[in-house]
Amino acid sequence: MFARACLLMFVAAPALAAPAGSYANDPVVLIDYGVICQVTSNGSRPAPETLMGEINLIDQTRDMDLTTRVVPAKAGISFGVKFAGAPGVGGQPVTVVVEHPPMGEAGITRESWAAELTEGSSLNLFTFEFPYEMVPGDWSMSLEADGTRLMEQHFEVVSELAAPAVLSVCYGQDFLS
Repeated sequence: MFARACLLMFVAAPALAAPAGSYANDPVVLIDYGVICQVTSNGSRPAPETLMGEINLIDQTRDMDLTTRVVPAKAGISFGVKFAGAPGVGGQPVTVVVEHPPMGEAGITRESWAAELTEGSSLNLFTFEFPYEMVPGDWSMSLEADGTRLMEQHFEVVSELAAPAVLSVCYGQDFLS
């Protein structure tokens, strides 16, 4: 029993660690952050400041499947932020920035793409599609305008087994038993 309790505490530890520094400043309203188990791409658009050179277009009305900062490094898992502009914000150009441990042959640590801050909600995600992307460690997604960081949300990418709550929601299995 004691060993099982220790195992549960070890597995749950990443979920209990709340990365410091997450915030949203006016005019950004953070609606939610976390994981979406499966997204369907509705095409793509150029994003030259990303490793792939493009981003997938996704349904902006999706909600997070689980609000969490802990993300399993597993193909098909998406994570990120849903935000909106405060009332009166209309079409402000912003940049979505994802910072992560080094990935790919070039060891890049920052990817970004253009977005627009409006009163309507905007969903921005990073989806694990390739093995070289599934890098454990500290990740962040932020929003910048005119050189000022308006919002920043931190995530911890962990091995699959260190995120049983996410796997349970996404795949309907109890990974603790």
